[in-house]
Amino acid sequence: MNRVGLLLVVWILGPLLAQDPARIAAVSLEAAFRGHLEALREKRGFPGGCAAFVLPDGEIGAVAVGGDAAGVLLTTASKLMSGSIGKTYCAAVALQLVAEKKLVLDGKVRDVLGKEKWYGRLPNGDDVTLRQLLNHTSGIPEHVWKKEFQETASKAGDRAMGPVECLDYILGDKAVSAAGAQWHYADTNYVLVGLCIEQVAGRPFSTVLRERLLEPLRLEETIWNDRRELPGLACGLAGGIGFHTGPTVVLGKYFTNPAFEYCGGGLSSTTRDLARWTRELFAGEVIPESLRQEHRAGVKAGGAVPGEYGLGCFILQSPFGPAFGHSGVMPGFLSYALYYPDLRTAVAVQFPTDDGRKVGNMKRLVDDLAGLVKAALPVPAGR
Repeated sequence: MNRVGLLLVVWILGPLLAQDPARIAAVSLEAAFRGHLEALREKRGFPGGCAAFVLPDGEIGAVAVGGDAAGVLLTTASKLMSGSIGKTYCAAVALQLVAEKKLVLDGKVRDVLGKEKWYGRLPNGDDVTLRQLLNHTSGIPEHVWKKEFQETASKAGDRAMGPVECLDYILGDKAVSAAGAQWHYADTNYVLVGLCIEQVAGRPFSTVLRERLLEPLRLEETIWNDRRELPGLACGLAGGIGFHTGPTVVLGKYFTNPAFEYCGGGLSSTTRDLARWTRELFAGEVIPESLRQEHRAGVKAGGAVPGEYGLGCFILQSPFGPAFGHSGVMPGFLSYALYYPDLRTAVAVQFPTDDGRKVGNMKRLVDDLAGLVKAALPVPAGR
């Protein structure tokens, strides 16, 4: 190579070579993640997707491929609704309040909400505990899949459906089981957890969430879904699994006010922020030390759902040991995020579609991406 050619190489690669080796490794992993997502998109035909990781040293990487349902290219700054992953934030706040003795994990929910006019009609209301709400063993039925609820929510327009209005769809119904008898996943449980938090905190859940989690952790790319116009939200494609069919964002507005999701989900974020949150939740100080074992103490999930469910998180097995996290769906969006303690790595993926047939097995996808991390990096001992 002549002198001019050498100088040109140095000029091009110099800034990269001067970077921290950890950043160079992250850039290499971003390329691997992007290639994996692109190959999967070509094979399965979904419109686009985002993926992100946080490495053992805290280095963050994020990629985006393809576009959303409106044909707009996705970027790492695109926000997507994370659906039921919002339960992980709600559970974290609840456990902080337990540690502060403002809530009691095995205390009766009626001791917190029993004076509310509607509480006497709550299935299992006399027996259910906060723990049973958090791990979905309350026996309280699900309101989300009721046709009447979905019709009202989808036609709400700008009006925000409040949590008590959502509860009204199951008040007076027969319990699915006795409290504590079996696992039955229901957003309704987390509507009640959110109301418990508001009762003892004396402020709206969104305010408590911001003060306790979003601001201290600098999750600046995560927002509460309390209105139709959500800055930076990608347009998802809803496949008719409930609520809506077609593009979910038109003229900058979600098809209806998503406030009905409340603490059953309730958040949109970049995939980068979602991966950061997942690492903070399972490897940081978010959960008080005295309750971390309780947080991950699982009950067997039911039906076709694999693994166990702790207090707001799934406890799964992976090719790399245990994995902790959650999945999420909202009309037009799919999300999945896991933390692998043996790899000390968090991985998250999000898609602007709710068609799981096109995306495929998201757990397998996240495991595959974690495998790229394992192949690329030496993993330090310890968790």
